[in-house]
Amino acid sequence: MTSTSPELPPTTAERVRHVDTPVAGRHLEPNVESGKDKQSAFELQFSHARESLHFIAHRILNCAEEAEVAVKNCRLTASRNPPGFSSEGAFKSWLVRILIDEATLLLRRKENKVTASPKHLWDQVQEPISEGR
Repeated sequence: MTSTSPELPPTTAERVRHVDTPVAGRHLEPNVESGKDKQSAFELQFSHARESLHFIAHRILNCAEEAEVAVKNCRLTASRNPPGFSSEGAFKSWLVRILIDEATLLLRRKENKVTASPKHLWDQVQEPISEGR
């Protein structure tokens, strides 16, 4: 005679705990042993994303030279402590976020240079006041 009772769920001790599963796409690569291997993997992934990063920076800054500076700054910032990602998309998203920050910083510096230049301030002081309201 066979039992038709449903199986009981596994107890806590019987459950398999998956510690090594990626969380939100981020996961350190298990095959990377040394820092040199990690850096070369970073360089390879960055080279795949470079064209897209340059395009985005050019759209933000409207200047090819400044876009190149932003991409170089992005690479330097990202290479200081490159994390491993389980997908190329997660890595590229992380780089785009860094690039946007770098491009915004360049824009702010450019605006501050223009508004804080002594000649610009002197020209504002020397403008005649219009009396026609």
